[in-house]
Parts: sequence; C-alpha cells; structure tokens
Amino acid sequence: MFMIVVDIYLFLEDSIVCVVVMSFVVRRGRIVSVGRVVEDGYIFVKNGVVVEVDREPFSGFADEVVDAEGMVVLPGFIDTHTHGIYGLDFTVDRDPYRVLEIAKYYARHGVTSFVATTVTAPLEVLEDVCKTVSEAMEMWRGEGSKILGIHLEGPYINPVAAGAQNKAYIRSPDLEEFKKLLNSCRGIVKQITLAPELPNADKLIEYARSRGITVSAGHTNASYEEGLKAVELGVTKATHLFNGMTRFHHREPGIALALLQSPNVYLEVIADFVHLHPAVVKMVIDYATPKRVVLVTDSIAATDMPNGVYELGGLKVVVEKGVCRLADTGGLAGSTLTMDRAVKNILSLGYTFRDVVYMASSTPAKSIGLDKLGDIDVGYYADLVIVDEKLNIVKTIINGKIVYEK
Repeated sequence: MFMIVVDIYLFLEDSIVCVVVMSFVVRRGRIVSVGRVVEDGYIFVKNGVVVEVDREPFSGFADEVVDAEGMVVLPGFIDTHTHGIYGLDFTVDRDPYRVLEIAKYYARHGVTSFVATTVTAPLEVLEDVCKTVSEAMEMWRGEGSKILGIHLEGPYINPVAAGAQNKAYIRSPDLEEFKKLLNSCRGIVKQITLAPELPNADKLIEYARSRGITVSAGHTNASYEEGLKAVELGVTKATHLFNGMTRFHHREPGIALALLQSPNVYLEVIADFVHLHPAVVKMVIDYATPKRVVLVTDSIAATDMPNGVYELGGLKVVVEKGVCRLADTGGLAGSTLTMDRAVKNILSLGYTFRDVVYMASSTPAKSIGLDKLGDIDVGYYADLVIVDEKLNIVKTIINGKIVYEK
C-alpha cells in the first residue's frame, strides 16, 4: 500500500488566488492559439506545462478542473514595456516585495509575464532597480505574473526626443560604462531602448546583441537613412512606434518608416488610441502583420488609480480622464493602459482573436528571444487567460495555477 501526496495550498488576498496542483485541465472552452482554434476544447496540464490540447471529451484525470464553457481561452498576455501600476513604479519602489505586489496587479489584467521597465535615471538607481528585480525573480513563487527581467528605457537616448524621460539623467553612449551597468544587472536585462544615431551607439548595439539583449530604437531623432543603418547594426525593435521619434514627413520620413519597412524589426504599439490614432494602429498592423506588432502598455504608477498628479522619473505628471501628460509641456507621459483594454481596442478594429494572440502573447515573447511562452501548445508553459463574452478577464492561470479569479 502506498500514498501519493499532492502539495496543495491556498493563498487568498484581494481576490488573488493561487492553487498549487500536480495536474490541471481547462475544459469546454474555445481555445485560440497561434496554430489553430479549437471549439469545445480542453487543455491538459502537468507540472505547469501543457501536455495535451484537443477537442472534448477529456477522458483523463486532473487534480484541478476549470469549466470554460461559453468562454475564450487565450495564451496569457506578455507586456514587455511597463513602468508600474496601482501607485507603484519599478524605478521608485525599489523593494522586491513591491515588485511582487506589482506582479499581482498585472495578473488581474490577464498579464502572465512582464518585463519591468525603467526610465532614464542615475546609473546607481538603475543598478539598484536591477538588484531589486533580480531579488524579486528569485523570490517569486507564482503568486502573480512572471517577471522576465528588465527593459532599460534609456539612459542613452536623444535629449531632443526625450519626451517624458528626465533630461537631467540622459547620458552619452559609453561602452565601458554600459558594460559595467549590464554586469551589475546580473544578466536580467532583456531589452534596451536607445537612440541609434548618437555617437558610439553602434558599439553599444553590437555589445548588447552579443549578450543576447534586444536593442530597440526609441527616443530618437534619427533620419530614415540612420534608421536603416541602425537595423543593419542590430536594432530589432521599435519602442512605441511613432512616439518619441522623428516626426514623419513625406519628404523626410524619419526612422519610424525605416523601422516599419524592415521585415525583421518588431514594432511596439501603445493601442490606447491616444498615443496613436486608431487608423494609424490599423495601418501599422495591416502593413507589418500581427507577427511583427507587439502590444505594450507603457503603463505608469497612475494605472488603475484615480485622476491626479503623479511622478515619473522625477517629472510631474498630470492624469486627466486616464491620459497622462507632463505638467510643464503637456506632452504624453506613459499611459494608464492595461493589456486587457489594449486587446479590446484591437478587437474593436475588426481583428480576430488569432491576431490578438500574436500581438499580445506570441510576438512579444519572440521580440525578446523567449520560447515556450506566448502560445497554447504541447511543451509550452501553461500561461492562460480566460475571457467572457464581453472580453472581461475571468481567470488568469500561470504555470497551470489560478493566480487571479474574478
């Protein structure tokens, strides 16, 4: 006689629920993945990994069963550009427990993985952010969204295109300084945003690529020709396309068009319909296809918070009707967008759930070189989001565990 013991525990706080089980099945949902749509399907998970996806009936045994009848099951959303939420900011709240708290709030919006994004700040602050996020990654036990690493937005950007980045802390590209910064970041930097036209930026691009870091062009005043050169050097992503870039003109198109036309460049899009007109969002998706478009929020601490006055990188930000603007210039300063709202906006333009799967899940993962994330398929991590007929988040599931339940 023998006994199999399954470790099960329950964590409950503000409707965040985490259940640890050995096997898990989602049943009777409409499953939308990169490769196919399965009506009345099931997803069978063991030890946090998808082992089977098929049509009902499911004939096996699972420790935990979720009935998704009448709902849509999607891969969990991945946000590669977010500064914070619910009054918390990665650059300001340099405490691993705060980072883990942020992760819980993201899960409420269907985000199963994210890249903690900094703003331009003193080097010692950026080093401290890296240390904090690294510690949070080590402490993470599945209570909220996965922490994939760091996105350094700056400090090597063009002051002319600073936008809501604090000009006092912008630095000229310096390879040795950059090497020290990366080394202090314990290998968790996944992406860096820089202005490729700056002197010595080419050396930083080459070195970052050698370390497996995605280099994104942003807060840049580069010309069209300089944009094409940047792509040749190794830039493979555009930070919030059109925003913080040389303005497009029919005789001098600037770097945005160069990035848009380059087939191997991923394109960040803030789909709040404030940063970009809906027609521009549609134009970008139709031209580049969902396989290149990366939905991001660029969310700041004001997200999920009341209108009022906030701070971003030492700059005063006024939020009215959910729109964030610098107090002194009126320029846009990040957003209060969430990934579930971005998905609703994209669907409102006539795109399908399959399109959304690419832009909110699969393409973001690919843009920072990650596999086994961003899809529902055998061998992938069981990171799922279940939405109802009104596209509201019903459940967020990470590694086969329910971490948020409406």
